[in-house]
Amino acid sequence: MPFEAPFVIAGGTALATHLSNNTRAVNVRRKNNSRRTTWLLVGAGAAMVAGRLMERGLDRGWRAWKDEEPPTFKRGDSWSQALAWTALSAAAVATAELVARRSAHLGLAQMTGKRAPAGL
Repeated sequence: MPFEAPFVIAGGTALATHLSNNTRAVNVRRKNNSRRTTWLLVGAGAAMVAGRLMERGLDRGWRAWKDEEPPTFKRGDSWSQALAWTALSAAAVATAELVARRSAHLGLAQMTGKRAPAGL
C-alpha cells in the first residue's frame, strides 16, 4: 500500500514549505547549541585556569608570609585559623573565576561581534 498523506494542498507545496521551514529551525537550533557550547567552554576554561592560579598564589603567599604550610583541618591547626583560611581562599578563588569568566565572555564577544547567549 503506498504512503498516503493526511492532506494534500496544491500538489504538496504546503508540506514541502513546512519541511523546509522545519529544517531551517533545526539548523538554527544546532548553531545556537554550538555557539552556546563554545561560550560555555571558553568561560569554564578561563575560570578553571584562574581558580587554579589563585589557589597556587594564595598557598605561596601564605608560605612566604608565615614560613609554614597553609592551615588544614587534618594537621590539628586551630579551627578558627583553618576556617578563616578556607573562607579567604574560597572568596579569592570565586572572585578570580568570576572575573576570568566575564573577561573571557567580553573577549569572545569582541572577537565574534556577537553577544553571549542568554542564561550564561
